Amino acid sequence: MPDEHALTLRQADQARADFYAIGDELDFIKGQLARLPTRKEMAQTALLATLTASALVLAGIEALFLIV
Repeated sequence: MPDEHALTLRQADQARADFYAIGDELDFIKGQLARLPTRKEMAQTALLATLTASALVLAGIEALFLIV
């Protein structure tokens, strides 16, 4: 009884090329995920934006009182 799962050399070579392509795509996806900001970085950015906006508002209020 012949082995029904046996591959020819051409099929094995094509499968190997497919596996390498999938591995390359996974490496690319891993690199993209590594570049995503962490929760801590997002919190720091939000805090910085809030403090900057509040400083600008306070500076605007001070400027209005100097004009009046």
